Order: sequence, then structure tokens, then C-alpha cells
Amino acid sequence: MQTLHVMTDCSFSNDIHDPSLEHLQAAVGGLIQAIDLAPELTMWCNDEGKLKGLPVNPVATALWTRYFGETDVIVGNVVFTGGSDEEGETTGLLNEHCAEIEKLCTRYANAMEGNWTVV
Repeated sequence: MQTLHVMTDCSFSNDIHDPSLEHLQAAVGGLIQAIDLAPELTMWCNDEGKLKGLPVNPVATALWTRYFGETDVIVGNVVFTGGSDEEGETTGLLNEHCAEIEKLCTRYANAMEGNWTVV
């Protein structure tokens, strides 16, 4: 199953092949919260991240802003999956969403390193 694990430094990996409760909690470092950004896109984050003082995740915050406006910031490492199927089971991340998020990670990582791209 395709997932994308996005860290606060904008690095990413496809290291979570089984988005079980145990694996998601390990990836975000604690209790999880599922945020449905779209019917086929779910972001899993640390439910207590702000209380724990975790750093802002620029990529996750950018995606939150795209779907919900500038109403919040997302902190800590996150995992992106697809939505849920008819039985409530988590589905894999669509290729188009994976490519979009990877591109966003690269752009933010370059900006954080001082390598700006004008578009």
C-alpha cells in the first residue's frame, strides 16, 4: 500500500507499507489523529503534537491551508494515505497525490536551504 511519511524538515519516505495503528503511532511519535483533506486523501498527525511542542511541519501545514484556509498549523511528522473504503479500511495514497506531496516537499526543503525557485 502506498503511503508517504513527511518529516518536519520536509524530507519524506515511503517506509510505511502497513498503515496500522501501531505503525502510524510510531511514525508520528504518539497518539494519532486522522484528518481527511479530501475523500481520497488522509493526513495522520500526532494528536498531542502542539501540547508536546513539536516543530511545525511546513508541507502538512501548506496542505491544510490549501483545503481549509489559514486556520491552523500542523506540527510533527505526518503520514499521508488514501481515504477509507466502504468498510472503513484505509486505502493507499493515489499516485497523483503522492507526486504532488513529494514535489511540495522538495520545494519547501530547497527553500529551507536557501535555494529559491521562481515560478
